[in-house]
Amino acid sequence: MPTDPAAPRPDTLPASLAWLALGAFAIGTESFIVAGLLPVLAADLQVSAARAGQLVLLFALSYAIGSPLMAALFARFDRRPLLVASLAAFSGLTLAASMAHGFTQLALARVALGLVAGVFLPTASAMAAAMVAPALRGRALAIVSGGGTVAVALGVPLGAWIAGWGGWRTAYLLIAAVAVLATAGLALGLPRDAARAPAPTQRAPAFAVAREPGVLPALLVTMLWATGGFSFYTYIALFLSGTLGFGAEGVSAVFFAIGVAAALGTAAGGWATDRFGADRMAQGFALMLVVVLGGLSFAAQMLPRGLALPLVVALSALWGFAGWGFGPAQAVRLIRLAPERAPMTLSLHASAVYLGIAAGSALGGAAIELAGVGAVGWVGAAAQFAGLVLLLRAAHHARKARAARCAATELCF
Repeated sequence: MPTDPAAPRPDTLPASLAWLALGAFAIGTESFIVAGLLPVLAADLQVSAARAGQLVLLFALSYAIGSPLMAALFARFDRRPLLVASLAAFSGLTLAASMAHGFTQLALARVALGLVAGVFLPTASAMAAAMVAPALRGRALAIVSGGGTVAVALGVPLGAWIAGWGGWRTAYLLIAAVAVLATAGLALGLPRDAARAPAPTQRAPAFAVAREPGVLPALLVTMLWATGGFSFYTYIALFLSGTLGFGAEGVSAVFFAIGVAAALGTAAGGWATDRFGADRMAQGFALMLVVVLGGLSFAAQMLPRGLALPLVVALSALWGFAGWGFGPAQAVRLIRLAPERAPMTLSLHASAVYLGIAAGSALGGAAIELAGVGAVGWVGAAAQFAGLVLLLRAAHHARKARAARCAATELCF
């Protein structure tokens, strides 16, 4: 009997996951590198640094708003051609961005890049989850999201170095080349009938998935996770220099340590989610984030510099590990809540992340104005604690629902 190539295999991870990860790497490098290139971009485009900073905001808003809308628009398209087409479009738009001669042209390119990134990344995660057995979903999702993590750890600093050597346009050309390579890999490496779009028996409203039990609270957890993390991460350079006197080299070293720890956390989070369960690992990582973020502010504000400095470096790396380790567990939780609508659910998840990034940046800025830069860790810990409370509440309701089903059916032993 022939084997369906689209059917999840029980004990293997498809090699084609690497092409999905490479696409995520290209998108992650482009999306994060701009923040590090703002002075260069401002000088080249002859605008103020504040106006150049709008390039970051435009991408984030385009992704956050556009991702669920694009998921609804393309809900009935097969995932393989959608992945290839969206990444090919990303390649072309990155090439166009490299040739921009003014701020407006680059801003429009970034808006379009945010839209196609919002198509590719959730679809890639849904494809990865559909290509493997449920017991391997955490690891499959970690491989795909690991592409973005590696972009933060290696792609962004490497791209910034290339931009310093050959200009920001050279960095963009190289990102476009990586995206072209990933597009070719997906076109040749993904099975032609893998993970076709589901054909529901009745047409549901595009955002009906948000009304599924538990989905909105889970999306709020996602937003609080991003809010807590980025209330600290957005201002980490200011936190390190303002509280402990870190110089530019020290800040760069901490960024690198966070990136390496984030890559390890993504891999460990995927494995642990498959091994111990998504709910348990989401709760564990959320608790770790509460302690770590609170510990950062405590160390910077309460301890002598000689003791605080190594502790802050260690806790920063641990934040990268736990913050990115949480991602695969949360994605599996959302897929489990509405498996047949995974692309839309993951698009809403991505939107919640970017809304949380914006909220975290605003919240951290307000905390700095009111209490000083040393307080950003306390604010982040408070947001993570609120998310942890929601996770524990969801687990409590799930246990009550299981107990009720057991009592009704008398099938539990």
